[in-house]
Amino acid sequence: MGAMSRAYDIRRDIRRFLSLHALSVTLLTALLSGFMTSPAVASLPANSLHRVSLRQKQHFTRITIALENRPHYTLSRLPGNRLRIRLADTDGPLLKKFRRYSDTNLGGVVFSRSGDSLVLTFPFATDRIWRDVSVDGVNAITLDIGTQFGSPLPPAQRSGRDRIWSGVEKLVRDFDPPLKSEFPFVPTDQILLKNLLDRDGQEVFLAAEAALYKGNLSEAEEGFAQFTSRKTAIQPLALYRLGETHYKLQKYSQALSSFREAEKLWPAFLNLNPAVTFYYGDSIARGGDLSAARSLLSGLIARLAEKKFAPVLLVRMADILVRQGHEQEALGVYRTVSENFRDNKATWIAMLRLKDRDFLQATPWNYLSLGNAYLDIYRQSNDIDLREESLFKYVLLESLHGEASDALRQVVMFQRKYPRGVYAAVCRTIREVLVAQVYRETEWARKSSGLILFAEEHQDYLAECMEQPEFLQKIVRAYETAGRPIELIRLLSFLLERQWASAGAPFMYETVAENAELLGDTVMAEKYMRMFLQKFASHPRARLILERLGGLLYSEGRHQETRDTLLWLLNRGEKARMAESYYYLGRSLWALRQFAPAYRSMELYLPRGVDHTGKAARLLPDAYYVAASARESAGDRKGALRLIEAGLKKPDLEGRDELLYKAGELHLHAGRTQRAQTYFEQVATKGSDPDWQNLARHALQTLETNAGSKATP
Repeated sequence: MGAMSRAYDIRRDIRRFLSLHALSVTLLTALLSGFMTSPAVASLPANSLHRVSLRQKQHFTRITIALENRPHYTLSRLPGNRLRIRLADTDGPLLKKFRRYSDTNLGGVVFSRSGDSLVLTFPFATDRIWRDVSVDGVNAITLDIGTQFGSPLPPAQRSGRDRIWSGVEKLVRDFDPPLKSEFPFVPTDQILLKNLLDRDGQEVFLAAEAALYKGNLSEAEEGFAQFTSRKTAIQPLALYRLGETHYKLQKYSQALSSFREAEKLWPAFLNLNPAVTFYYGDSIARGGDLSAARSLLSGLIARLAEKKFAPVLLVRMADILVRQGHEQEALGVYRTVSENFRDNKATWIAMLRLKDRDFLQATPWNYLSLGNAYLDIYRQSNDIDLREESLFKYVLLESLHGEASDALRQVVMFQRKYPRGVYAAVCRTIREVLVAQVYRETEWARKSSGLILFAEEHQDYLAECMEQPEFLQKIVRAYETAGRPIELIRLLSFLLERQWASAGAPFMYETVAENAELLGDTVMAEKYMRMFLQKFASHPRARLILERLGGLLYSEGRHQETRDTLLWLLNRGEKARMAESYYYLGRSLWALRQFAPAYRSMELYLPRGVDHTGKAARLLPDAYYVAASARESAGDRKGALRLIEAGLKKPDLEGRDELLYKAGELHLHAGRTQRAQTYFEQVATKGSDPDWQNLARHALQTLETNAGSKATP
């Protein structure tokens, strides 16, 4: 009994499988018949436009669209406060007179055609809403646009997302990466190749096929191209393979050209290789000849009605119908495939297409259910490309309608999953927008560490943030507050390599130089100062950077370079931004024994140094000393002495020892020994600097020795 029961169960399962398989074949056949006999094939619109009227009333404007039959239409609210009415399978004139219409509620109405659909698009005022007051059974559409009825429509999008919205409709409906045909890759039979090519040619052709199979498409393209220029026996096969390669490279026009040339040479090959037939048909569709594409793919579906590939081809056929404007027929195909081929990839593609129809109608208040539907497709599908597409559309919905911080997390998650996917460029734009919005919406005043983490995590997506007032300044202050100059240098160096950050480049070069100097890395500091001067010679802060570079060079004892960098300060009309720049120049000129410009530079510094505190004031005694020494070396001892005496009259001048000593020297050289001795004694007995005290004592001893030698007969 057990064996008989098991046999019965097996027979029952077989009958169930056969019945389901027969149902699939029947459905496919029915759908094909529908393709061949539907208005999509006949291209006969089911409706036609009779009249359009616009009437402005007290609180709204009424649009009435009269048609021959009951209308099938969709209303879509578009970015930029626009409304679109799409009339399926409707013919009619493209009325231009309504383009000039304008009132307080709406602007001009533009008529256009999309396949067999008639489309009306018009803008409406920001504070206006609309309602559909069409009556069932009446062959007309009636819309009111105004302010005094119903409740205001909630915003269709969140503010600040305009850049994401731009192109969304085209992306969702028209973005169409190469489709996988689901047909297994079949390499060319080697026996056939032996009859067509020599040994070297066989190796090249097989290597190109291997590259095509592995996805190394550029290599495959180069290999197959070697066989397509000459009329040989291998040429048609090479052209088909080259067309397949171009299709996968998204070079659709080149693919179509290769396929057409190959078909002329070997048309029967299309019956032997359904994958190539699919790529050919899809290339025709992408080239715009939708009728020819539909015809080719219909034949392919008919041949493969009992194969697992047919449902995917049906979905592709429905895509073509949409492009032709036959949305109702396409909708029927999508629904049939999604409901009857659960074990096939086509189910999820069809479900995705159905959900895409609702994408542009989603708002911040109703998008969650659609997002969850995309997530379900992502979780349940086993196809890598389909999972990527469905997850991307979920993320895109969040980016358009979700909170900025949540949407940003979703985008980052998607990028980590698919770093080199087909949506990489789009995700970059989305992330830039969301990063900027999160930055604007966050109060960073007491979140220095948070701002640092934010900037470092999204450092390659700060393009829009760079346009925000004081963005870089806030970043720098955050790092300064945290005491992290090394990390600041790393971030700014990274940003300086990005073209989109070029507007902030002068500030960043200067900041990197400052922090490098702070860390004692004078090589880096000099490098970034020189880069600033090379790139932004006419920048308002270029002169200041020159002075700072001069100070850096002086600190390293590079007097000639300091002189070359700062000598312009002595030109007529020039004025230093930092008083000590005159000191660095004068000191360097003194070291180079260029005495006249040395005392000129120091004498420009002296009145400015007197008015400063800190570093400039500390340099003042030495400045008097060098200025006096330079005048003395130039032969002007009186001028030198006047400078020293002027310095000694400053009551709060620090470091007076060197001036007192210099005064003693000058009086001594002038023959006023007694006065010289007085100055030397002040330094020796009351001085605070041991070095100058020793020099003063030595000078006093010399005076005593000289006096003793003169007193001895």
